[in-house]
Amino acid sequence: MEAAQQLDGREAHGHGPVAADPVSRELLELAGRVAGSEAAVMLTGESGAGKEIYARFLHDASPRRDGPFVALNCAAIPENMLEAMLFGYERGAFTGATESRPGKFEQAEGGTLLLDEITEMELGLQAKLLRVLQEREVERIGGRRVIRFSVRIVSTSNRDLRAAVAEGRLREDLFYRLNVFPLRVPALRERPGDLLPLARHLLARHAGGRAPRLAPCAEARLLAHGWPGNVRELENAMQRALVLCDGDTIDAATLHLEDGQAVPAARPLARLADERPAASQAADLGEEVRNHEEQLILNALRVERGSRKDAAARLGISPRTLRYKLARMRDMGMAIP
Repeated sequence: MEAAQQLDGREAHGHGPVAADPVSRELLELAGRVAGSEAAVMLTGESGAGKEIYARFLHDASPRRDGPFVALNCAAIPENMLEAMLFGYERGAFTGATESRPGKFEQAEGGTLLLDEITEMELGLQAKLLRVLQEREVERIGGRRVIRFSVRIVSTSNRDLRAAVAEGRLREDLFYRLNVFPLRVPALRERPGDLLPLARHLLARHAGGRAPRLAPCAEARLLAHGWPGNVRELENAMQRALVLCDGDTIDAATLHLEDGQAVPAARPLARLADERPAASQAADLGEEVRNHEEQLILNALRVERGSRKDAAARLGISPRTLRYKLARMRDMGMAIP
């Protein structure tokens, strides 16, 4: 539990992964254990799932925490520049090299080097990287001096690594060098317990002050969405909601999600409340709560692949209570996984 306790403090200050779902808690606990070693870590998962957040957590929880954390996005840099950025270069090494520059290995000395989306690196450069990792020394382009380094390597990829090796995208020997300790960051849809805490966390980060709260109808809308873009898509949605929100509450009408199914604008909720009797307002609130509960149950069943026992444990209720609720939902004509 030490890693989880460390995380709670980071969450309170806006740093580190948000890990409320049991799946995320388990990943965090494992990451906390491997952080104390020098083993190379490979983080895999869909784009936008939060791999770099976990890479930073590995650094912050490691003995190298006082050293630099240096990230290099292998997919965002042209091939002819990537080698120079990775290894550094001397003045005059190529056209435009008007001064000497240290590479990422030198910059990360004593700390952690993140090789983001390593499977997008060109194969010839992968061979050079492998030699540098094996020898633990680097030479700048155009230089003659061998530079020893002490750096922890963390890599990420959004691809299936075995398939990348089979397709010739990733050298097999480099795969084994980087994949000493693999960690898979699950997609947001696989950890529904993280969704609302993450949404509140992102609102607080971008609000610049007191963040508006999420109404139950907005929470239900968020839980019903598939989130193909993962945390990155959720962050975009929260930023849009902050722009559109007029008061201190974000409702379903304020959410414009990326499925092209934005909820149509309606009359302000305050005005609707004035026009409806109290009994009607209470009925609507009860309906929102039931919808929220039903969506949580369906998400849990999907994540646990239909296992009633595991879904009940994830939801924190007894299997008997879950059976009762599923029977009620089935009687209402709902499809149960």
